[in-house]
Amino acid sequence: MRRLPVFHNSAILSWAGDEGPEALSSAALEEALAPLFHSASLPSGIIEKMTGIKSRNLYPLDAPPSLMAAAAARRLFTRSGFPPEETDVLYSTSVGRDCLEPSTASIVHSRLGLGPMCSSLDLGSACLGFVDGLVLSSLQTDAGAIDYALVVAGENSRPVLESTVRRLLAPGVKTGEFFRHFATLTLGSGGAAMLVGRADRHPEAPRIKGVSTLSDPHSVDLCRGDDESMVTDSGKLLLKGVELARETFRRGEEAFGWNPDYFHLVISHQVSEVNTRRFAEALGLPWGKVFKTYPRYGNMGPAAIPFAFHLADREGLVRPGMRIALMGIGSGLACAMLELEIPKGYRGALSFPPA
Repeated sequence: MRRLPVFHNSAILSWAGDEGPEALSSAALEEALAPLFHSASLPSGIIEKMTGIKSRNLYPLDAPPSLMAAAAARRLFTRSGFPPEETDVLYSTSVGRDCLEPSTASIVHSRLGLGPMCSSLDLGSACLGFVDGLVLSSLQTDAGAIDYALVVAGENSRPVLESTVRRLLAPGVKTGEFFRHFATLTLGSGGAAMLVGRADRHPEAPRIKGVSTLSDPHSVDLCRGDDESMVTDSGKLLLKGVELARETFRRGEEAFGWNPDYFHLVISHQVSEVNTRRFAEALGLPWGKVFKTYPRYGNMGPAAIPFAFHLADREGLVRPGMRIALMGIGSGLACAMLELEIPKGYRGALSFPPA
């Protein structure tokens, strides 16, 4: 079995998020589905009761993923003062795509004006894409191949939500069809960006220490989605995902000395309260250490983990001396768990001198 990577010179230097301008409550979503709720005798409030999600954010129907990814990156540049032209590589990790060709990364690249020396590419791994972008950026940084990598994600769930509502309101739809598409109703929208660079140049930035990854290709058919719908076997997906997470954490225990008390804060990709609780329980992680975003933002796909880190830092929860876990499960199935070490000199996202 291959060794897990350990990083020695990689850090997250700055970060930012972007929120959709419109909040859609679970109650309003049920109101849109009122004819189905009546014909199928579905209880009122079932979406929030089953998921813990009170609302999720949306963008306009025609807003492409590159738009919110670029918006988050612009906030990062403005906040940090980082010169965009110094970006060596851009990873766009969105599930959604502006189009099949050109790459969404190239469109973000153009929106940001990163210049001709920056490489850009799409990196897709369902809801784990952003973590994988951090890992690849760290490998390149540790190798001395690059100085700065920009990882972005943008998701607009409105198209698939509206398409699913229309599908569920078609004549003759039964209760079973509602639950086959239920995971779609958890989806939220948002954008996120993180800048990865060399820790020796920026010793006060959160250090990327190591990552544990594992996959379960036998579970590839448990979730299938596109711009029109997302169909899941939620029960099996939860069961297999928890099993995979448990084994991924065990690998981290062996390689890095992880245990349930090792991390001070856990930032995980979140689908719902049930999924998040089962995930934490399987690893023995104290519920109070899990930073929760699903009640307000729902399932934001690959933007969820970096957006949650952005919120946790804004709320003062990221502090010097902490060990923080960035964890997630993506359909396919794949699992990744990344360790961050917050240095004693940490004072938040970095500010760069004028170029």
